[in-house]
Amino acid sequence: MLIHHFHVLVACLGVCVAGYEVADVRKVSPDNKGDYPGGLTLSVFAPKSTKSFPVIWFATGFGGMVHISEYHSLIQRIVAKGYIVAGLYHAIPHWPQYLRDGHYMHRIMKWSQHNLSRWMANQKLTAVPDFNRCAVMGQSSGNHIAGQAITDGCSSAKAFVMIDPVDGLDPFRVVKSEDLIKPGDKVKFDIPALLIDNGLDPLTVGHLFPPCAPASVSNDHFYNAWRGPIWNINATAYGHTDCADILHSGDLCPTNPHSDKDLYKDMLADAIDVFLGGLFNDSPEQLSLLEDPSHWKVDVVLKHDLKGKSHSGIRAGCANIASPRDVLV
Repeated sequence: MLIHHFHVLVACLGVCVAGYEVADVRKVSPDNKGDYPGGLTLSVFAPKSTKSFPVIWFATGFGGMVHISEYHSLIQRIVAKGYIVAGLYHAIPHWPQYLRDGHYMHRIMKWSQHNLSRWMANQKLTAVPDFNRCAVMGQSSGNHIAGQAITDGCSSAKAFVMIDPVDGLDPFRVVKSEDLIKPGDKVKFDIPALLIDNGLDPLTVGHLFPPCAPASVSNDHFYNAWRGPIWNINATAYGHTDCADILHSGDLCPTNPHSDKDLYKDMLADAIDVFLGGLFNDSPEQLSLLEDPSHWKVDVVLKHDLKGKSHSGIRAGCANIASPRDVLV
């Protein structure tokens, strides 16, 4: 029997923005053998409230190698709007293993359905996770992990938020065995999605460096392979890591040093809330905001593919789809 190590951290943001205040409890547990599945670190950020809230399972960028603290400002904004964010990442960075990490994320989500509420209460977090309103979210190749997790099984996921999604093991496309989406295939699940990408995604910081989001395995690569309804917001002036707090320096991925990163993070949190609020709160009319460029405070290019459905006909939910090669005849 495999022994898995799972670190749990409740992170402290400790400041209040418009909406809910983020819980200020900090607790680090040592390695637990058998109590928690997987080899990922979980950080839980919750509103300081006794109400129940939707849960967003968030796999960080570069295959979980980006520490959750890099997303401090973004998570703060999302939690303040009334969400529990459960961030998954590797405390000790290593070469990404997307299939393995996707399997672990799936197992952690399954574990949480019977254990997360009790664990949060033990850590003096008063917010209550609502497993009938859960989403998965990724940034960059964290979407590869999240996509693999619900390929294994939908678990509690009912919506998918993708921030600059990237597939594949390496940007040079030497290794293709861990691709989530094979050429010509669709994803193996049907779930509503919001895809937020950026105008600087396909650019590089130099001739010797590949783009952080190579066009062949990012953004439209996911959009075109999606089975469920999907909205796409492209923030034209921003770059691949502008959602982070330090990584947007431009050393790894192109950025515009003059762009307002706080305004961009506000837009991200607003878009996530519009999308998930429309699905989880039975407010389909607000989904139309995802198609209205005048709603956003940054320059955007929008598109959507609702798969022939009206806004009122779109429901939060997830179904796994077996490919022909998975079906035994």
